[in-house]
Amino acid sequence: MRRGAAAVALAAAAALAGCAADDGEAESPALPSADVSTDLTVTVSDGEAEQTFTVQCDPAGGTHPRPESACQFLQLAAEWGEDPFAPPPADAVCAQVYGGPQTASVSGTWRGREVAAQFARTDSCLISRWDNAVALLVVRAEGGTEGIEPSESASTAKGGDGDQ
Repeated sequence: MRRGAAAVALAAAAALAGCAADDGEAESPALPSADVSTDLTVTVSDGEAEQTFTVQCDPAGGTHPRPESACQFLQLAAEWGEDPFAPPPADAVCAQVYGGPQTASVSGTWRGREVAAQFARTDSCLISRWDNAVALLVVRAEGGTEGIEPSESASTAKGGDGDQ
């Protein structure tokens, strides 16, 4: 079920990004090649504690609690021609909805391209971006692992009841 939700979220983000484009003159950065490895460091903070994980793909590995899910998310982004680390467009209209104190940084290489991305949950665009990348941005709970699920405020803002 999570895989389907991640795919839907990535498709929705791609559709929204297309709506935010002005006249098509802006060029998107070249996406990385499929024949180069991925080696990322992901640091996630819940506002109180910070955790750092590594992710390697092809084959999936590292200290990430679910490297296969993280690599699948990155693979889908590449297949769809999307940059999962791109910030929202500068001219995007974002509702001022606070999604929580969580922050994350991702650095390293994604399919041979250098990555230095910051994630937060401080407005609707950034919450959507976080929710899209939830397979990569995980928090290890005491005695196990759990992802930071797509926020209730983001579901409510989209007209849902938050219980979907």
